[in-house]
Amino acid sequence: MAAASSKPTAVHFALAFAVMTTLVLALVCYMTAKENQKLQAKEATSNSARSTAEQGLRTAMDEMMLLKKMLGYVDFENIGTETDNTPNTVVGSLRHDMTLYGQEQVQPNAANPTVAATLQSLRAALNTAQQSVQERQTQLDAVRAELAQEIESHNNRVKELAASQTNSEGQLQTLVTGKGEEMAQKDSEIAKWRNEFNVQQREKEALRDELEAVRKGKDAEIYDLENIVSFLREKLNELEDLSFDTADGQIVRVDNTTRAVWINLGSEDGLRPQVTFAVYTKSHEGFGRGNSDIKAKIEVTKIRGPHLAEARILKDDIGRPIQADDPIYTPVWSKNVKEYFSFVGIVDMDGDEKSDRELLHNTLANANAGIELEVDDAGNRVPENGGLTVKSKFLIIGKIEDPADFPGTDEKKQEEIRKVLDEYALLTKEALRKGIKVITFNDFLNYMGYEQRQRLYNATSDQKFNLKAGSHSTGTSQEMGGSSRFSTGQTSKRFKPVDKTKLNQMP
Repeated sequence: MAAASSKPTAVHFALAFAVMTTLVLALVCYMTAKENQKLQAKEATSNSARSTAEQGLRTAMDEMMLLKKMLGYVDFENIGTETDNTPNTVVGSLRHDMTLYGQEQVQPNAANPTVAATLQSLRAALNTAQQSVQERQTQLDAVRAELAQEIESHNNRVKELAASQTNSEGQLQTLVTGKGEEMAQKDSEIAKWRNEFNVQQREKEALRDELEAVRKGKDAEIYDLENIVSFLREKLNELEDLSFDTADGQIVRVDNTTRAVWINLGSEDGLRPQVTFAVYTKSHEGFGRGNSDIKAKIEVTKIRGPHLAEARILKDDIGRPIQADDPIYTPVWSKNVKEYFSFVGIVDMDGDEKSDRELLHNTLANANAGIELEVDDAGNRVPENGGLTVKSKFLIIGKIEDPADFPGTDEKKQEEIRKVLDEYALLTKEALRKGIKVITFNDFLNYMGYEQRQRLYNATSDQKFNLKAGSHSTGTSQEMGGSSRFSTGQTSKRFKPVDKTKLNQMP
């Protein structure tokens, strides 16, 4: 047999290759298995992280949905941003609602409100409101308790009144029952007396009718007699116009240069400045009976002595100049005697056709004269219940207005005029019965020597003014009284020549 060879053969190489291949394959398989394990571990880790993330996302979505449900905004998908003010997101709607419903309770910043701060502020406001409600409830409970006491007291009072009423009704029933027969007896007596009264009443009615007929006849007779007396008095005044007044004094001296006069009345006579007098002719026919004997008017300016006073000439007649010893008279002033007068109608002292009562009162008071009775412009007597007596020296009639002259005037003015007319009729009739002389207000002013003062022109007034004639004679040597010194234009009648016998008769 041949001996074994020590050199490697192909079998050895094949076996070695197979072994090496197997080892390489085993190593590759091992490495592949190792890598697969790592990849599986990573995959497991990734799956676990994904599962955790998905779980967290679901949790966050659930929490967000829960928050939206709690806030009440489930229908909005978008949450919105911090500065979002749109009403279609959760944040915008929440901000809008907090501003709308929270109003001034949004805290702490109205521009960037938070739900927690708003709820806390609303809670505080609610607590305050609840506290106020609790206080009001406490007050209400107290009032209810007081009301319950009042009701209980009232009920007790009602029970007492009911018991008292029941007792009173019982007593009344007893009294009615007891008084029935007495009332029946009284009714019988009353019926008897009523029959007798009716008989007497019929007799009195018949007598009253007879007296009424007599009264009407007498009234008619008195009315006729009053008319006759009034007519005869007017005729007598026209024929005689008797005057029982005497002169108050006389002119002592005249200064025509200064238009001043002196009279024999002074301080011991009780004379005061501003008292006016009418100057009469020496051959007068009586004082206070007409204007024809009055030739001038004067006003006292200074008291010079016990029986001497200076006066200025208010008006005179150059055809009948004032002379010494001319008598002077005024009805409003007398030595140591206070004269009284009564007035009805408008007393116009300055010619403006308006009443001058205050001026009249002052003038009379300065002359130590008084007013017994006057009817004011509204038709009211002053004093209210005053009457005309013989104490009044004259009943003086001012201007009596006619309601027909005021067709567009209101009812109040018409009523005032009617009242004045009624008082005028009553007072003139009363003066006739009591023998009191009735004169016009203009005559009264003339008798007392009063001259109208100068009036100021008022551009806003439609009152007519008396203007003197402004023409001059063409002749330079013309004497007074030669030719007419009046212009051809229309002027006031007051400044036209008048008959000397009617001098000083005021318009």
